Amino acid sequence: MFLPFSLLRPRIRKEPLGTVLIIGTYNFPVQLNICPLIGAIAAGCTAVVKPSENAPATATVLKGIIDDYLDTDSYKVVNGAVPETTALLDQKRDKILYTGKVNVAKIISRKASETLTPVCLELGGKNPAFVTSNADLRLAARRLLWGKTLNAGQVCLSHNYVLIERGLVKNFFKFVRESYAEFFPKGAKENPDFCRIIKTQHFDRMKSILDITRGQKVLGGDTDRNDFYIEPTAVLVDDFHDIMVQEESFGPIWAIVPFDSLEDAIAMANETDSTPLALMAFGSPSESEKVLSSVTSGGATPNNAFMHAAVHTFPFGGVGYSGSGSYRGKASFECFTHRRKTAETPSWADKIFRVRYMPCLESELRMSQWLSDVKPDFNRRGRQIHEASGPGLMTTLDTTGVRTAALFEPTRDK
Repeated sequence: MFLPFSLLRPRIRKEPLGTVLIIGTYNFPVQLNICPLIGAIAAGCTAVVKPSENAPATATVLKGIIDDYLDTDSYKVVNGAVPETTALLDQKRDKILYTGKVNVAKIISRKASETLTPVCLELGGKNPAFVTSNADLRLAARRLLWGKTLNAGQVCLSHNYVLIERGLVKNFFKFVRESYAEFFPKGAKENPDFCRIIKTQHFDRMKSILDITRGQKVLGGDTDRNDFYIEPTAVLVDDFHDIMVQEESFGPIWAIVPFDSLEDAIAMANETDSTPLALMAFGSPSESEKVLSSVTSGGATPNNAFMHAAVHTFPFGGVGYSGSGSYRGKASFECFTHRRKTAETPSWADKIFRVRYMPCLESELRMSQWLSDVKPDFNRRGRQIHEASGPGLMTTLDTTGVRTAALFEPTRDK
C-alpha cells in the first residue's frame, strides 16, 4: 500500500444488499430455502422466499413457520407456480438466488438483466465419476451406489455416469450388486427408506431415457409409474454419446462407460459437460489430482460420492453451466452483502498529498515515489531509471533537474 494511504483509514463496510428473492427447489425443500434465508437475515437483508410448487406440503409448513416467527413486513413466503414466480420476477430485487434447472435459470437471468439485478444460480450438471485400477473397487462401488440411492438419486451432485477402466468392469458389477443386496435385502421397492420420484413428469422423463438407451442394464431396471418408483439402475454403454450419458438423469439411473486410458476418460468428461457441478475420482492421489486439474467442476470429492457438500462451512456453488456464485456458511453472509469501500481523508493530509494538485513539482513527485512501494523505472521524459545496488550504480540529475541513473559495469576479476 502507498504509505500515506494508510493515513486515510481505509475500510470495507459490509452492508446488506437490500431485498432479495430466494427461489427454492423440491429435492431438499427445507434446506434449499432456509439456508439462503439464514444468510440473508445474517446480512441484514429483507427477503421473499418462493418454495417449489413440486413440494407443496413442505411449502405450506415453511410459510406457516416463517409467518409465525419472523417479521412479516421483512420476510414473506409466496407459494404458487409459474404465474406467482413470474410476478415476483417482475418486481425489482437487489439479488436473486435460484436453485433448479438450467433452462429456468436462463429465464431468470434474462429477467434480472433488465434491471441489472445480480443472481446466484445453483444448478446441476452431468457429473462424472472416475474409477481406475488403483481404486478400492469394492469401496468405490458401495459409495457410488449410495450416491444414486440417496433421495432416489434426485440430488444435483450425484454422478450421471461412471468412467471406469475397461478391465475393472466385471468386478465392479459384482461389487455393485453385492452392495445393492446389502442396502436392500428385499429390494429397493420394499425398503421404506428408498424415495419415490417427485412427480409423473420426471418419472416419464427417466423412463424414456431407459427405453431409448442402447446400453445393457446390468443392475435394476424395474419401474412402476403408479408408485412413482424407479429401481436403482446401472446401464453399461459402449458409446459415451448414449442418452444415458448425455442427458442429466437426476434420478436413480446412471451409465457405466469403460475407458482404455485416463486421458481418454478426461476427454469424454470434458466433451460431455465441461463444467459439471460435482466430480468424483477413485484412484491414486496422483490420478485424482490429474482429474481435478483437467476437468473443471463446482466441487469435487476424491474417493467418495459428493461428500464435499457435507462440509456445511464450505461455500457451495457451481461454475459455468452448473451455476454462478455460492452460499452456505460464511459464503451465505457474503452472498447477500455489499462490500462498500471507504477512505476518510483528514484535512492535514494535503501536506503529504500536495503532489496530486497542479502544477506537479519534481521534488514532490520524487517524495511520492519514495513513499510508494511501487516505484516506476522511468522518469517523466520516458527515460529508464535503472535500479540496482553496489558499486556500479551512480545517480545523477540531468540538465533539467530530472533524476536519472547511470549504470556502470563493475570490473570483474578474471
